[in-house]
Amino acid sequence: MKERFKKTRWINHGNPHGRRVNIRWSAAITLCGAAAALMPAAGIPWTPTAALAQAKAHAPERGAATKARHAADQVTITFYEAMAAALGKELAKLTDQFEQTHPNIKVNLVVAPTYAALQQKLTAAIAAGTPPTIAQVQDTWEQQFIDDGLLVPLGNLLPKNVIADIPQVWIDDNTFNGKLYSVPFNRSDYVLYYNLDDFRQAGIQHPPRTWAELEADAKKLTKNGTYGLGLQANYYTFEMFLRQAGGRDLDARNRAAFNDAAGKAALSFMVRLVQTDKAATVIGANAYLSDGFNTNAYAMDLDTVASMTYLTNPNLHYGVAPLPRGKVMAVPTGGTNLALFKSATSAERQAALTYIQYLISPKSTIDWAENTGYLPVRKSALNDPAWKKFIASHPKQAVGPNELPYAFFAPRLANFGAGMTNASTHIANAVAGSEPIDAALANMAKAIDDALAGK
Repeated sequence: MKERFKKTRWINHGNPHGRRVNIRWSAAITLCGAAAALMPAAGIPWTPTAALAQAKAHAPERGAATKARHAADQVTITFYEAMAAALGKELAKLTDQFEQTHPNIKVNLVVAPTYAALQQKLTAAIAAGTPPTIAQVQDTWEQQFIDDGLLVPLGNLLPKNVIADIPQVWIDDNTFNGKLYSVPFNRSDYVLYYNLDDFRQAGIQHPPRTWAELEADAKKLTKNGTYGLGLQANYYTFEMFLRQAGGRDLDARNRAAFNDAAGKAALSFMVRLVQTDKAATVIGANAYLSDGFNTNAYAMDLDTVASMTYLTNPNLHYGVAPLPRGKVMAVPTGGTNLALFKSATSAERQAALTYIQYLISPKSTIDWAENTGYLPVRKSALNDPAWKKFIASHPKQAVGPNELPYAFFAPRLANFGAGMTNASTHIANAVAGSEPIDAALANMAKAIDDALAGK
């Protein structure tokens, strides 16, 4: 007995009488008392050994009961998203980490292979009366969902310090009718990618900083079956050059405003690069710029920061630079936001808000950015020592965040996306040389106006 209790500790944790309590004796008495309560009232002699054995025998039952209570308390939320392949693995990793620290919340990730497929999936679920709890949304869809009364504004549900920590361009992009409806998640902006080997062989000392330098470099780089620049002949590319020319998409009445000098400068620049200079090649409507850059089909392209994930050719040596400026500096943004549907129950809504805050927390958004190429969506994350350390050794990923002061987003009107699609046909025709620039601009403006008018 002396050996067994030789190291017994004595404490006085708030004992009003100053009495010392032997911890080991107290624990043993408590355990034995609990075990005794499990013994039959009569017929079985009580001993400490029997009590402890009985307590151990009932331990699995108590563990199962605890798990059952936790399962009953668990809230399941559904997240419709379009993060396929490597991006999907990163989202799954973040979600697994969230569930480990929030065992009462289960997140069902429902993936669509593309944003277009995600939009179709959301539309079908809404029509069936079974929308998800939350979803990734592009801003033109989001406007339609808001018009239909399907979303819950997040501005009064998230902590004020979280909202204040989101860069202003994404506060503006997620604000509709004066209310913050959603928050940024996988957001990107556009940068210039350039092939270092091609630049060195052409004797070009630095990436182009202006339209004039972009055109001159593209001509100089075009040789031996490699074009200087890869382009998409669609509204997204036109809008980038339009904004850089000092133009705008719409006027105050939400009518097309680009059939003017700025619009003509933008479309003429695209046509000149392809038709006159023969220095740019146009990729297919469903192709990705990163694919051709990966195989050296062209030495430069203008693409989102998220494309870095797909530049996997071990023989490709490339740099990343800010977009060349036209009359002004203007940088398009891409990606999606996180929105909460009104159909969620109170418990699902609270669980979803907890998950959303986790996904855009400084640590999570830094981890996401490091592994996907997307941008951190919190100002504090951009100033975090962990991010600073990362970009010191990965300088390519520092370019996108530095462009945010010049970032813009497209008009967020419900039918604007359809107008963009129709306008892209005329842009492609002009770049291919089959439609005059003036006629194309007029037809593009009509396509936008008709779409916004519901025609």
